[in-house]
Amino acid sequence: MFPKLLYRHFYRHFYRYLVFLAIATLWKVTPFSNFVAGANAQTFEPPVNNPAPTTTIGGGRRGSDGQCLKDLKALDLHQKDLKAKSSVEHQITPLLPPNQFGLTISSNPRFFAYIPKTNAIAVEFTLENPQGKGIARKRIDLTTTPSVVNVQFDRLSLEIGKDYKWLVSLVCETGDPEDHFAEGLIRRIQPEPSMLAKLEKATAIDRVYIYAKFGIWYEAIANLANLRLSQPNNAELRNNWLNLLTSSNLAPLANSPLKN
Repeated sequence: MFPKLLYRHFYRHFYRYLVFLAIATLWKVTPFSNFVAGANAQTFEPPVNNPAPTTTIGGGRRGSDGQCLKDLKALDLHQKDLKAKSSVEHQITPLLPPNQFGLTISSNPRFFAYIPKTNAIAVEFTLENPQGKGIARKRIDLTTTPSVVNVQFDRLSLEIGKDYKWLVSLVCETGDPEDHFAEGLIRRIQPEPSMLAKLEKATAIDRVYIYAKFGIWYEAIANLANLRLSQPNNAELRNNWLNLLTSSNLAPLANSPLKN
């Protein structure tokens, strides 16, 4: 009788034993950081210990919501088209948190912006110092739109603790008289020692998670963009990109082509 009861007990709990064994094996061979990064690498957490920016932006868009006159003539201006035209997919949009302000620990970070479908021939990035003076400018020719483009200025060195404004504008083929631009803000800060310690041992995707966890926007998006460009067919990285943008209210732009 006893062997029979033992057999029934073993059979009833055999599956549970297998599950526990699998978990124990996976835990042994997989670093804990990988579990954390896989779930959270794409989630941006706004910083809470830094003061609000001292520089302001003036609403961000002028003229025709970031469209050339040739673009406007191509639109059928019914009410439904006017509604669609006001959506984020039809506007120049800096890739930033909702308050258009982000932190960096780099003296020369990368700036990312979404460019809607347009007849513009180029896009121009401009950086202004805290006094409102332009200190850097770079132009990128446009080939296909909509797309996400990025720029790194030549010989730039941001000062720690100061707020800078950057603008991205269209260069229209006809030399339109109106301005078509959007604005964003950036501040370079001194990195926390605890963050630097974590970064030293981190994998590439873990670094994205760490930057996002500490509220360092510019490094989080740049590192994830580099991974996506190096592995364009990686579905997990595409999902991470979607979640990062979603956490900053930019989800409609996540499927736009990412340009190097």
